[in-house]
Amino acid sequence: MKIVVIGATGATGRLVVDQAIQRGHHVVAYTRRTAALEPKQGLSIVVGQLEDQVALGSTLRGADAVLCCLGTHSLRNVTLMQKSLPLIARAMQSAGVDRLILLSAYGVGETARTASSFARFLYRTIVSSVYNDKAASEVALARTDVKWTGIYPVILTNGPLSEAVDVRPMSSVHKVSGLPKVSRADVARAMLDAAENESTIGQRLLVTAAGTVR
Repeated sequence: MKIVVIGATGATGRLVVDQAIQRGHHVVAYTRRTAALEPKQGLSIVVGQLEDQVALGSTLRGADAVLCCLGTHSLRNVTLMQKSLPLIARAMQSAGVDRLILLSAYGVGETARTASSFARFLYRTIVSSVYNDKAASEVALARTDVKWTGIYPVILTNGPLSEAVDVRPMSSVHKVSGLPKVSRADVARAMLDAAENESTIGQRLLVTAAGTVR
């Protein structure tokens, strides 16, 4: 597969790139800063802005899937995803690419309904700007023709890949206990698994530690 990664220089994006190459995919990283990624076999680096629709569309052309790993460290007045996702969707349409794997977060939008009371408090307060931005962008994305899969991980860590991970559609989740954690490596694996499996189109997938869902 030809996979285009947007947000490839972030902590999770780098793992997506590495794991995709290990799986034998050809990876194209569309990034603002070429120095942020080391060249390696199986990786093409394209420097550009999302606002440059010609360059982005040219990069996307021929791709089997786009994996969006964009994120921000800011917690106030966040509009990153509301600005970025429409640009990505528009460029995908012009390039004839319709498959998107979107890294979101557990607690965004309706997914918060299954969270613990303390987790919901955090979503409404500390990370509310980030989560509201993601939720609004996903509502708009759902109105497009993009065939997308949402990935909703719990609290992220920098741990290694683990077999003690639960990945399942949000539609089958009744409750997520406490404040579970999952490694970025496991999230990267879940994103690539979704990209390789068309049955996940239209699904919102929870990624959490095993034993935390009921």
